Amino acid sequence: MSTATRHLLPPTGAPASWRGPQIDWTESCLFHLDEADIDEIGRALAALNARGGGRTLPLRRQDFPLDRVARKLAAVAEQIYRGKGFAMLRGLPRTEYSADEMAQIYFGLSVHLGVPISQSHRGELLGHVLNLEGYGEVARAYQDGGHMNMHTDSCDIIGLMCLRTAKNGGASRICSALAIHDALAESRPDLLASLYGGYYFRRGDKDAQLGDGRKVSLAPVPVFDRLDGWPQRVACYFLGSYIRRAAQEGHGHLTDLDREAIATLETMAESPDFYLDMQFQDGDIQFLNNRVIVHGRTDYVDEDAIEKRRHLLRVWLSAPEWPPLAERQVMHSDEDHRLWLARRQPELEFPEAYLESLRASVA
Repeated sequence: MSTATRHLLPPTGAPASWRGPQIDWTESCLFHLDEADIDEIGRALAALNARGGGRTLPLRRQDFPLDRVARKLAAVAEQIYRGKGFAMLRGLPRTEYSADEMAQIYFGLSVHLGVPISQSHRGELLGHVLNLEGYGEVARAYQDGGHMNMHTDSCDIIGLMCLRTAKNGGASRICSALAIHDALAESRPDLLASLYGGYYFRRGDKDAQLGDGRKVSLAPVPVFDRLDGWPQRVACYFLGSYIRRAAQEGHGHLTDLDREAIATLETMAESPDFYLDMQFQDGDIQFLNNRVIVHGRTDYVDEDAIEKRRHLLRVWLSAPEWPPLAERQVMHSDEDHRLWLARRQPELEFPEAYLESLRASVA
């Protein structure tokens, strides 16, 4: 019996196994910040800046102390961990804060859910999801415009704050990876076994060179893997571009069944029978359980001026209290994140300085 077959689970029936058309996310996954919440957040922001810590962003919960809002964030964390795997926090009055103040608030809220980790070879703890066309190197898909394929990231929780919506379109598209798992367990267990068996992953050159040096995973990385002590029972890690890059360069061999499994997962994730589109409002904050949700975005129309383009802020969070993933399902190592973090430029995590650096690069 193969390792993949031994680990293969029947339908999980997990709380995060949902289909978009069958749920009303505003009932259980939308959390509103009320006036008292906003007042508490304002006091935390003022105290942070009074201590002179605001320009390096709070890295610990005590740097952004919350009480009432912390209890609301605990409910968000429970929904992410044991529930449907995602949540939206709504109610921050975007027009009352500068872009930099929004970044401070966002980071201050995020550290109450997990520990920020570096996101790329640039070392950023707070990243910018922005179309850089005409303004710099487009190293990853989030720095390009338009539609984005469904995928997971290399963290436990991914957070996105909307600073500015697109001119038109640009919804956040999410899908339960566990719903896909459960559907395949019923209809195509052969494809599911391929996804459990895994594939070689090949990441970007700079992330490897400036990290632990590995360009390709040492062994096939399971897309799905069972996880003991995990309320959702199965964890997902999927980056189709990494898999195809490895295969194109001769790392491992994808059989016809493997290719069908990968393509089927992508097709199901982009199917209206499975996905859920969440349209951001300015100031919205979305948190996703990266182990059970795949995410992307719909196509959109942007403005020409860089300061008017769709702009999201992103955090990657580690959740130390969660059961750790099996080592075979981890692509970016702790050493990667440590080495990347050494290259961090905190000032460029602030939107105003970041946009100014982009404008200066083409002046």
